[in-house]
Amino acid sequence: MKQITFELFANLERLAGSGTCSVEAHDDVSTIADALALLARERPELASSLDRCACVAGDTIVRRADPVPADRRIALLPPVAGG
Repeated sequence: MKQITFELFANLERLAGSGTCSVEAHDDVSTIADALALLARERPELASSLDRCACVAGDTIVRRADPVPADRRIALLPPVAGG
């Protein structure tokens, strides 16, 4: 088992009550999409917001088909509206 840590911002941070959230993942969690699905199961209050988030590893936006980063840290950036 490995731990995946999500960094949460804006409404995700408010919903979770924290700026980070960690989940325990089996070896079959290999992509960003797998990790997001696990997070949605473990933290259902975040589930409806995850599809609209950009995922970032380090300083790079990653696609859901990309592998989970080696450091197992994924930042989730919700869309921003403004004028």
